[in-house]
Amino acid sequence: MPRTEELREMIREIDQQIIEQVATRMEITDELARAKKAEGKNYWDDAKEKEVIKRYHELCEEVKMSEDEARKIAEVILSISRDRQKHIVE
Repeated sequence: MPRTEELREMIREIDQQIIEQVATRMEITDELARAKKAEGKNYWDDAKEKEVIKRYHELCEEVKMSEDEARKIAEVILSISRDRQKHIVE
């Protein structure tokens, strides 16, 4: 197999793992939303969102990814999480 095909296969495998991990995260997000609803809490906490973004910045910095890349990743994941929680709580 040519080198490019080997690399593409590695990327496909990593993509599979990413999707599986994001799906697991969303399952936990759904459970968190149900717990918030049961406790009468708002589905979204801006302070927690800032903590998550900060954590993404730190994690990305550890692996030599930029702050901009960290922000983009966080925005996508948090947007999905927010939508799912809103749907469950409202």
